[in-house]
Amino acid sequence: MTQIVFNFMIMSDELLLYPPSVYLAIGVFFGAVGAYLAEQRGRTHYKGFLIGFFFGFFGLLSMIFFFKNKKKPDQ
Repeated sequence: MTQIVFNFMIMSDELLLYPPSVYLAIGVFFGAVGAYLAEQRGRTHYKGFLIGFFFGFFGLLSMIFFFKNKKKPDQ
């Protein structure tokens, strides 16, 4: 009984298709793109990074379509 419970507590390699570092790298990539998009639209870059990191491609799409430019045009 203890062995069964303990096996569920340890993350199995069978659950992941790639090593965890690959998923982390993908999250950092989407986070960097999200930070760039947020900065271009006058938002803070760390919020853009968090949206890109946690929500990936769908987070970037939402930032493209729903973030309006806060920056005022240069005059």
